[in-house]
Amino acid sequence: MAVASATRAQPVIRPNSVVNAASNLTPGLPNYGIAQGGMFILKGQHLGMSGVFQANSFPLPTDIKGTSMKITIAGTTVNVIMVYVFAGQSTQDDQGPYDQLAGIVPSVTPTGVGTIVVAYNGQNSPPVPILVVASQFGIFTISQQGTGPGVFTDQDGKVNTLTSAAHAGDRLSIWGTGLGAVNGDDAAAPAPGNVDVPLAVYVADVKVVVDNHGRSGCCAGIDQITFTVPPGAHGCYVSLAVTTGKTVSNFTTLSIAASGHSTCSDPAGLEASELKNVANGAALNVADIDFARFTLTQGSVQTEVDKAAAKFREYQPGAILGSSRGSIAAFEGFPSAGCLVFPYVASSQTFIDAIFPAEISDSDFRRLNAGAFLFVYGPPSQGVTQFFGAARLYPSGRVNSYYGPEYWWANIPPLFSDSYHLMPVSYELNGPGGGDVGAFSAALTIAESSLVWTNRDTLLNAVPRSQDLALTWSGSGAGMVAVLGNSIGDQGVGAQFFCVSSAATGGMTIPAWVLSALPASGVSFEYTVNFGAPLGFLGVANMLAGPTRFDAPGIDAGCFNWGDFQIKNLSYQ
Repeated sequence: MAVASATRAQPVIRPNSVVNAASNLTPGLPNYGIAQGGMFILKGQHLGMSGVFQANSFPLPTDIKGTSMKITIAGTTVNVIMVYVFAGQSTQDDQGPYDQLAGIVPSVTPTGVGTIVVAYNGQNSPPVPILVVASQFGIFTISQQGTGPGVFTDQDGKVNTLTSAAHAGDRLSIWGTGLGAVNGDDAAAPAPGNVDVPLAVYVADVKVVVDNHGRSGCCAGIDQITFTVPPGAHGCYVSLAVTTGKTVSNFTTLSIAASGHSTCSDPAGLEASELKNVANGAALNVADIDFARFTLTQGSVQTEVDKAAAKFREYQPGAILGSSRGSIAAFEGFPSAGCLVFPYVASSQTFIDAIFPAEISDSDFRRLNAGAFLFVYGPPSQGVTQFFGAARLYPSGRVNSYYGPEYWWANIPPLFSDSYHLMPVSYELNGPGGGDVGAFSAALTIAESSLVWTNRDTLLNAVPRSQDLALTWSGSGAGMVAVLGNSIGDQGVGAQFFCVSSAATGGMTIPAWVLSALPASGVSFEYTVNFGAPLGFLGVANMLAGPTRFDAPGIDAGCFNWGDFQIKNLSYQ
């Protein structure tokens, strides 16, 4: 009876799970939508026969092993073209076990807000919303999460990775879905030819030459865009995004190496020699130590917090090559060049969540034991500080980035002399050693910097996302400047951007197409009564162009960086 009861269970679609099969952008984001002719996925329970079943011949069916889907918009109902059914495999994510379906929206489907229903074994699921648009391109990524290294191939079909990098002048194909509708039957073998949609490809925020953009010859619902890699940008995590019309895709990274080299070397992360070991199948033990000052301006109130964090981790090769956050060392997540945008769902709509959002996903790493305490010794004027307290070793799983580092300490004695001038300060970091990392000592130096965000106070408190945003700074900055910002919408769905530039440039402009990926800022529940603080911020951070290296027993790459973060609370409109 139990088996019969389970067989008759009604299919249920998980809320907000209907997403572009490549980008995974969720409802609540301004660039969400499922394109006519595009492939999508959804999750739920009791969605099909136990097993993995894929359509493998043309024309593609509208039913696989008794599972089908229908979309209804403005009184018109269409049958979804089925791609695969993945059910009963006990697959889990942070929301629990799920089944997954993939399908293609027929090009003849009307655009607009409608509903989608899954049918299995004669039962229909409750309908859930779906937004069908004319075009919303998503780039496939190696992590399959919609962030990190994208799926790009050269003319020989070789996939771009950190150890198989592209070079200026190479012609690459972007693999994705959602360019838009085509004439003809979407279930049939894809026909060659461009999809008629205005399109631009940006590498390190620079518009590049596009040769063609249309359906892939291999697969229904899958698109290819061919472009030429521009000169100038290099690194392991160079930003790449695509706009179709006025909407932007998910943001991905491209690996670009110097001429004559197949492995990239990242200016703000891992070196080519370390990545070669990864290519040979070796795990990599990384120690990442960061000192940071956060100066937060909220209306007329200014708050300063000095923070230190240390992470000791073992990364498997796949986690490094497919990292969904960009660089895994020295303020992880920053691109090598250009701008990246990371979507996320806030655990709660509080002001802290807006500044320190939860990580998108966990890399496949093992936390290393470097001892119960770490010690930092500074010059006499700075005093002698013991900090990092007892090791905070959290279990695997999503951890808020503010509370999550293995060793951390907030409100430590001042690292820097004042808000706008960093004097040269040398520290000595000592680790007594633990089960994975031996005893070590490292010299850490904060260089002199007097970089000031000059137009912080003149910027509007409500930033229009439809316009370019210019930021300026002055003074002798150290190495790199990062512009970063966050916005959380009323549904708790947010997005965070990072853009990098040389400190010597004196400023940078954040393009409107980057800002367009952020939702309009909601208001913090935590502060609504007293302040009504918007759930958004914009910041300028000065940091080293590349981490200072140090050695420790059991560590393959020891990285130290420091940053001075000047942050303003505001709203994105």
